[in-house]
Amino acid sequence: MFDDLLHIFYPREYTLGNGKVVKEKFNPAPYITIAVIIVTVYFINFTGLSLTKLVNRFHFFFEMLGQMFPPRWAFWAEMKKAMWDTIVMSFLGTAFGCLLALPLSFYLSNNFKLPNWYLKGHKAVLSIFRTLPTLIYARLLSIIIGAGTLSGTISIAIFTYTIAVKMMYEQIETIDMGPYEAMESTGATRMQCITCAAFPQVRGFYWSTVLYCFETNVRSAAILGYVGAGGIGVLMNAQLSWRNYDNAGLMVLVLVITVVVIETISREIRKKLIQG
Repeated sequence: MFDDLLHIFYPREYTLGNGKVVKEKFNPAPYITIAVIIVTVYFINFTGLSLTKLVNRFHFFFEMLGQMFPPRWAFWAEMKKAMWDTIVMSFLGTAFGCLLALPLSFYLSNNFKLPNWYLKGHKAVLSIFRTLPTLIYARLLSIIIGAGTLSGTISIAIFTYTIAVKMMYEQIETIDMGPYEAMESTGATRMQCITCAAFPQVRGFYWSTVLYCFETNVRSAAILGYVGAGGIGVLMNAQLSWRNYDNAGLMVLVLVITVVVIETISREIRKKLIQG
């Protein structure tokens, strides 16, 4: 058994019939596993994570669920506007972000021989903005322009743009440039070449990206209310603070159903787009 354990870290050597010695290929997996375990233990100590407290208090989670369900159905009349605000914010933010990403993604791909400083500069800025979550944009905008759905919509649009434009220009870089170059040789403008020769090749992928961003934004928009950006998160925060768990249970249930329905419809549409 000890020999088997030892061979995990030290490759075996085999002697063939012709006397040649063959050594197993080095396997870094055991060393990586040990390193991950050491780092995990260090981070647990660094953050003060108490597994004992987690185990001892985990039953409170089920107690809270028991108070959430069955939900208080009468609360629907009060929460439906907040839920609708969340969906509208997600829709408008997705529409604005993806609409802005469409033309600019063509001018960020390497296919069209634009200045290198422009491509690298814009992509670097996008990388910086993409590292910030929607919640940060929502918090900043709620301070600058005030709390409400407007700051939530703009924050979703900004983050959607950074994601959609990256996905699009990477896809555009894989298209066949033959039709584009053929149109360009006839004297057509760059916009005409893009519209008639390049965009048709990525049209399905673009609409698939729009749907993917929308279903993702519905989930993220649900918590924007915690920083004053409108939507159901404002109401959710209030009901949990007041310990109205039955009202919070209804909001969770409606949110889950909404997300599942949107994801199901979006998945079917994207499947047809890819097949078409």
